[in-house]
Amino acid sequence: MDITFMLYIWIGVVCAAALIEALTMQLVSVWFIPGGLVSLILFFCGVGYEIQIIVFFAVSLIMMIALRKFCIKWLRKGKQEATNADALLNQQTKLLKAITSEQNGEVKFNGIIWTAVADTEIAEGEIVCIKEIQGNKLVVSKVEKTETN
Repeated sequence: MDITFMLYIWIGVVCAAALIEALTMQLVSVWFIPGGLVSLILFFCGVGYEIQIIVFFAVSLIMMIALRKFCIKWLRKGKQEATNADALLNQQTKLLKAITSEQNGEVKFNGIIWTAVADTEIAEGEIVCIKEIQGNKLVVSKVEKTETN
């Protein structure tokens, strides 16, 4: 095998992996970059291409196993996945069942009955605003009625 061929292979692997990762940001190919760089260093040290290939796969696998969970957690830090339930936030609906200190209330929104909780007691029939979603419960607050002249 031509010795310069491996030089082009390792440069191509590093560049392709970096380009793919830059375009996707999904931690798909980032693991091949250190493997390719280590193999490129081994190439310049005169190590045979068989060892370079073995080291490439070993370093890439070790990087993936050791760092993937950490990298995912770091990249997703502070991000919350938007869900369809987020469409409920800041919407108003009528309270079907009163919220008291002893029991949760109920609201119906888009044909679905939800358990409703609040910091204060709210009477049945009052209009409430959905402030937060906690599991399968909606955190609501009473909407103050405003008078118009």
